[in-house]
Amino acid sequence: MVSEIEKELQDNPGDLISLVFLLYEVPDTALQRLIVFQRVSNDASNSINLNMLHEWFRHAKHNPNWKHEFVEALLICQLYSIVRKLGLNVPAARRYYQTDSITVKMYINPMKKALYKLCESINSDNLLKLKKALLTYETDTTEYECCEQVFLKLMCDKFITINQYQYNKKVLGFKVEIDKLVKILDNLPGLKKLLLEINMLQQSLNDEHKPSASVATSTPIMKHMKVDETNQGKADDNYYNMDFNDVFEMLGELQLDERAQESLKSDRKLLDNDSYEIKSNNRVGVCVIINQETFYPSKNSIELNGNITLDTRIGSDKDKMILEKTMSELNFTVFSETDLDHKKMMQFIMNVVKHKVSKNDSIFMLCILSHGVKGQVYAADSVKVKMDDIQNLLDSDEAKNIHSIPKLLIVQACQVDENTPQILVADSPRDYNLRKSNFLVYYATAPELEAYRNEKRGSIFIQVLCRTIRKFANNEHVYDIFTKVNNNVNFICQKVGCTQVPLFQSTLTKKLYLQVPTNPDK
Repeated sequence: MVSEIEKELQDNPGDLISLVFLLYEVPDTALQRLIVFQRVSNDASNSINLNMLHEWFRHAKHNPNWKHEFVEALLICQLYSIVRKLGLNVPAARRYYQTDSITVKMYINPMKKALYKLCESINSDNLLKLKKALLTYETDTTEYECCEQVFLKLMCDKFITINQYQYNKKVLGFKVEIDKLVKILDNLPGLKKLLLEINMLQQSLNDEHKPSASVATSTPIMKHMKVDETNQGKADDNYYNMDFNDVFEMLGELQLDERAQESLKSDRKLLDNDSYEIKSNNRVGVCVIINQETFYPSKNSIELNGNITLDTRIGSDKDKMILEKTMSELNFTVFSETDLDHKKMMQFIMNVVKHKVSKNDSIFMLCILSHGVKGQVYAADSVKVKMDDIQNLLDSDEAKNIHSIPKLLIVQACQVDENTPQILVADSPRDYNLRKSNFLVYYATAPELEAYRNEKRGSIFIQVLCRTIRKFANNEHVYDIFTKVNNNVNFICQKVGCTQVPLFQSTLTKKLYLQVPTNPDK
């Protein structure tokens, strides 16, 4: 019977994997069999049946409850057609085994049932983020294609512990330890309700020392609530009740039309003594762009920040593209990267400074596109990086080749306050005080405010900034250009009923032009 069922499931490998996950007691054995199964399944010319369910049956048949375990696993996986073929009434069986509730303990290890439900709720994006997060714990699960395999790997490595103690084939108690996994998953969207149930189940299992009978216990049943992440996304979109579809049509009202590349170039003329030197219009400087678009929790972010879920910044690639185009046309050498963790982010900046900046460069420009809080931006591993630390990096001895040239930092990120303990509040102002010369930091929005982004067109700030630069770089210095940007962003935001006020802070000692101007200010 079991072999026939396994043959029937050959065309549905996901169901077979789920059954192996639920039924096999030894995670190492289950994982090794699934690794082989994955390789065989990926080979279209191979039709070998690995008999994974039959192998389970050979060891489980001596357990008087093996049929109950098998039927409960089929019901958990919603394989109702097979349950019917076994001659069982599905509604009656579901009521008996109570498979909809993860807090009811029957024949399948209840925490395994909970983890299976978790696998069903983790989409491909969250699975990728989970794998990236586990790498920060020095646990590599990148070779596994499905969530069940990842969880089995974590059991094998003792990253999570799911043990049950038996005597005379009776379950006497459980030892469950999944806190590290829960802390990671708590930072991913759409899982909080299920994780709350799992936390309650863990506490219940660890506190319970009575023998567990093969009927439902008196543990209160909490109905499992599936989270529809698609609907959740729609709800989030409507949260501010704002329509950004027309935002970029307003750019026409600002008369910031795209200009041809040739119009951004001019003949070399001498600048005033009160202006920074542009050594050559053929190579004005270096522009570094860091686009943090997709985020995942990491060991560092969980230990430092606790639970935080950062949404994917859809549309940020449009900002990256227009920055690359604009600065390239201004004869900046552009270096860009996407989704860097906090260490690689700082390394990337320093590598460009040390190895890509030449003696002929007149300006160093750094653009960071990310989520943020006051004075800080998030790296892809959800770790906050202080703008003050970036400034110190650019002013360090290792970056001495750019000490004498102006450094322009563009930050597209929110600047809202964090709910931090009072003892930490005193550190916040230091994040906003420039203490080094030759710096200009331009934030998409002032403290306490948010920066808005359209998922199809990019952010208001970056799009307006690039269009304004393209129009006025030949004639005006950055203070005047940025003042125009502030005015234009404010104009658009008033139209759509939101508040965003860009802010620039400077320790520049002279006027800064992005090109040798045709008509420099006197």
